[in-house]
Amino acid sequence: MKEKGKGLLWGVLIGSVAGSVTALLLAPKSGKELRGDIADGARGIGSKVQEVAEKVGEQGVSLIGIMTDRAENVISDIQSWRNRQESWLAEEEVAQVSSFDDEDFEEEPFASYTSDVKVND
Repeated sequence: MKEKGKGLLWGVLIGSVAGSVTALLLAPKSGKELRGDIADGARGIGSKVQEVAEKVGEQGVSLIGIMTDRAENVISDIQSWRNRQESWLAEEEVAQVSSFDDEDFEEEPFASYTSDVKVND
C-alpha cells in the first residue's frame, strides 16, 4: 500500500509538470510572458506538492496512532491469554498433587517385578 501511494504521488507530480510545461510551450505568447507563466506554474506545483506532503504526513501520523492502538490491544490479549494458561496449569498441578494418595505408593515399587525373576545358577 505504501509503494502504491508513492507511485501515485510521483505520477501526479510528473504529470503536472509535463502538462504545465507542454501547455506553456504551445501557447502563443512572448518569451517574457512564457517565462512568467513557467515561474507561476512552478510555484503552483511547489505549493501543491507541499499540500499533498502535509496530507500524507497527517495520514501517516493517524495511521501510526491506529497501528499503535491495535498493537497494544494484541499485546494485552496475548498477555491475558498467557496469564489464563498459567493459572490453568497451576490449578491442574494443585489438582494432581491433591489427588495423590499415600496408600497408592508402595514402599518397594519394583517388588512385584522382582519376585517373578528366576536366577539360573
